[in-house]
Amino acid sequence: MTSKIFVVVTSGDKEVSLGVSLRYSLNAAKNGWMDEVKVILFGPAERLVAGDEEVLAKVKELVQAGIEVLACKSCLDDWADGQRIAEALESVGVRIIRVGAIISQRLKDGWASLTF
Repeated sequence: MTSKIFVVVTSGDKEVSLGVSLRYSLNAAKNGWMDEVKVILFGPAERLVAGDEEVLAKVKELVQAGIEVLACKSCLDDWADGQRIAEALESVGVRIIRVGAIISQRLKDGWASLTF
C-alpha cells in the first residue's frame, strides 16, 4: 500500500479547488495521513489560482507547509496570459514545469493519485 499521493487539480471551480482538493492536500500532509503529498495544478486550475487571492493564499499555505506544488508549463505556454499566470504562481512558490513526464513517473513509482 502506498503512502505517497499526488493531487492533480484541474478544476477551475473555486469550491472544488479550494474547498476540496487543496484542503485535502494540506490536511493529508499536516495530519500525517500520507507520508508524502504533492500537488499539480493543471489547466483551468492554474488560471483560477492566479486570479483569485483566496485560492492563491491557500496554495501559498501548501508551499509553506512543505508541499511541493507544480504547475503545467505546457498549458501556460498555450495561453496569451500564460506569462502573467506563471508570475502569480511563482510568487507563492509554485514551480512551473512540464508535468506530463512527472505524472507518468509517479504513477510508475506506485504513487496514488487523486484528480479534482
